[in-house]
Amino acid sequence: MHWLKYWLFTGLVLVFFQVVIGGITRLTESGLSITKWEVVAGTFPPIGEKEWNEAFELYKQTPQYSKINKGMDIGSFKFIYFWEYIHRLWARIMGFVFLVPFLFFFREKMIDGHLMRRLGLVILMAFFAATFGWIMVASGLVDRPWVSAYKLSFHLCIAFLVYSSLLWTYLEFVHGTQVKILRRGHIMSFVFLLVLWIQLFVGGMMSGMKAGLFFPSWPDMNGVIIPQVIFHAKNWNVESFLNYDQNLRMPALVQLVHRTTAYFLFFYGLYIFLRYWHDEKYAPTRIVLKWFTGLLITQVLLGIITVVLCKGEVPVLWGVLHQAGALALLTVTLVLRFKIKLMRL
Repeated sequence: MHWLKYWLFTGLVLVFFQVVIGGITRLTESGLSITKWEVVAGTFPPIGEKEWNEAFELYKQTPQYSKINKGMDIGSFKFIYFWEYIHRLWARIMGFVFLVPFLFFFREKMIDGHLMRRLGLVILMAFFAATFGWIMVASGLVDRPWVSAYKLSFHLCIAFLVYSSLLWTYLEFVHGTQVKILRRGHIMSFVFLLVLWIQLFVGGMMSGMKAGLFFPSWPDMNGVIIPQVIFHAKNWNVESFLNYDQNLRMPALVQLVHRTTAYFLFFYGLYIFLRYWHDEKYAPTRIVLKWFTGLLITQVLLGIITVVLCKGEVPVLWGVLHQAGALALLTVTLVLRFKIKLMRL
């Protein structure tokens, strides 16, 4: 059974870093560098000058090259190709690491019915994430020189769902307990988790729209609390929603919602900490509470640093740390919720 635990934990680590690599790929605008989705043939990168030139010529046919990167040299292309390639290669590695041990454990009858159902759900969502990832990339290969911010958010949240489902499966397996998600859980942790998911989706839109570039200041937004463009009635239409890159309303609205939700999560999270910390019956959760509060504060600081450094371009390092921090906060929130549920069974 120890090998099963190590296998599940390895899967968690792999998915975590896949999300981080995905963040790097997005922030370096590398996602459109590979214009084909070849599951087997795409395992190996171009070899030799001829193959690199062929790949570069395919990229030159994309709107991103003609509208943003026209004149790019082969060296710069190899850089963005590298991150998209690593992102896809990491996904293939995850599939291999999951499949081979799974077949062995299944043959040895080490996986019971409940674990099988959980893993089936994880695999289904992982397949959906990969498929939707290509749909997302395809949205940036015609007309627009970048992927749809909305599709990016869905892809990101699907990846977070894969991770969350695997994490919950791991926790149940380690504790030998099947905790019902919708029963006996404390409402406070549920509300925090629900709002956190909303924040994750809005954060994906922030990244996809590069909304930080338009209001790189804090605590105000270019000198005001709420940008007046949000209130312009003429901007509230389907056209401005779909073509968010052609007006300021959607980036302003998305960043305002992201900031406001962050404030709510921060103060509500501190309230949860104080509420549980001073209740003796929740004493076993105090270590998790420390991590929860520390990551909450860290994530807010990372968000502020990222947005104020958006001077002309999104800072890749801070943007990636902010995305990794979001996944870390989601991790400890789920662990805290599991611990609370475990105590209330």
